[in-house]
Amino acid sequence: MTHFTLLDGGIVGFYILITMIAGLAVRKYVGKVEHFLLAGREMNIYLGVASLAATEFGIVTCMYTAQNGYEFGFGGSMPGILNAIMMLLVGLTGFCVSRLRNSGVTTIPELFDRQYGPTIRWLSGVVIVLGAC
Repeated sequence: MTHFTLLDGGIVGFYILITMIAGLAVRKYVGKVEHFLLAGREMNIYLGVASLAATEFGIVTCMYTAQNGYEFGFGGSMPGILNAIMMLLVGLTGFCVSRLRNSGVTTIPELFDRQYGPTIRWLSGVVIVLGAC
């Protein structure tokens, strides 16, 4: 049985502190909701990769990847390593992202509404919400 130690709390606290500092440092660039959600549609490739990594690689992913690596060795850390490689490939190639950006939509359900209608948009929204649970 594992326990949440002071070291664990320090790691979580450090992650939250760095995230807050980054948010406060760039808040002057966010004036509208579109700037917050879409970065004004002006994000370069490197910032896009960093944003994808920050979105997909949170503290939970970091901790379970580290724990798997500790418990199972290199094989246990492979999901985290593969996740990082795929984020880099998606970011550098624009796979699926470029089509979404060129369509001018804000969300994937909005893209589905344009292509397949409001029922599919609603269903995709439900899937996204249920996937977050």
